[in-house]
Amino acid sequence: MDGIGFASKFPPTVADIMKTLKPIILVLSTGYICVYFSEHLFWARVRPDDSPANWLMLWVAYSLVAFVFLALVQYFRVRNIWALFLAGAAYGWLLEGVVVQTTYEMLPLSISFTGLAWHALITIWIGWYLIQKTFISSSVWSALRLFVLIGFLYGLWAIYWRLDPDGGVATIPEFALFSLTTTALVIFAYGLANWSLSSPFTINRWGIGFVGFLFAPYFFFVTVPAAPSAILILPFLLLSVYLGLRWNRSSERQGSLLDTFHGQVPLWKYVSMMTLPGTGICVYALALSLNLHWYTNWVLYIITTPLGFVVFGMSLYKLLKNRATVIP
Repeated sequence: MDGIGFASKFPPTVADIMKTLKPIILVLSTGYICVYFSEHLFWARVRPDDSPANWLMLWVAYSLVAFVFLALVQYFRVRNIWALFLAGAAYGWLLEGVVVQTTYEMLPLSISFTGLAWHALITIWIGWYLIQKTFISSSVWSALRLFVLIGFLYGLWAIYWRLDPDGGVATIPEFALFSLTTTALVIFAYGLANWSLSSPFTINRWGIGFVGFLFAPYFFFVTVPAAPSAILILPFLLLSVYLGLRWNRSSERQGSLLDTFHGQVPLWKYVSMMTLPGTGICVYALALSLNLHWYTNWVLYIITTPLGFVVFGMSLYKLLKNRATVIP
């Protein structure tokens, strides 16, 4: 009987293959969504050292961190924006505090920018959460309004690079080609993520172990020698995230956001995201034609850097308060 049962599993069925592939595709698609908002929108151009090989390695690195983020969302039953911000903080600090060492460059402000101020606020709250929520909502105009607004801000942000000491500002055709291409790819990633979430995302212990095996040696042998303060700062930051998410898990009785971010999305909603680069291109072209010299980066820094600290503190407070109402 055991032999028959074992043999009946071979060859694997299409359902078995899809069950294996969907979590992998979800991680990879989420990884590219993160690349788009954390890298493509940030740099807003092809840089001199960019290459297909570099972009592939970037996608792999972001996908590894995206796997940790998704695992946190699922395990700690992240369903509200406060817990989500903490998961986004972990995502941001793993990137900026391990993979690169910008978290320690201008303390204490660098704790927020860019780990909290860009990655958690923009990439996770807007790119991962708000856009996916908009895709599955029934509202007709919410998607267009959101994409036009993001595109407008994207175009304003991009004009800063002409004032950067390193230069490298893109021409209007270069900016247009870069924006349209990367947005088309992220639309495809959103579609794959939606399809992948039609099956529950399960946390694979082997996957967690593999990612930990990659990050731990890198942190001790690359990050710490480059920034010795990381040995004290990063564990403290991640511990605060863990405590907040643990409070959330103890008070949240439903599933995570991963249980809600799937469903039928009309094709026009995906296509409507092209208004994001379309708006950005118009703003960018107008700014260059008027020869505007605006330090839009400083506007963003001044707003989002303190906001990152404030939202992080509010997130911990809200989750502790929620836990206190559930557990006397």
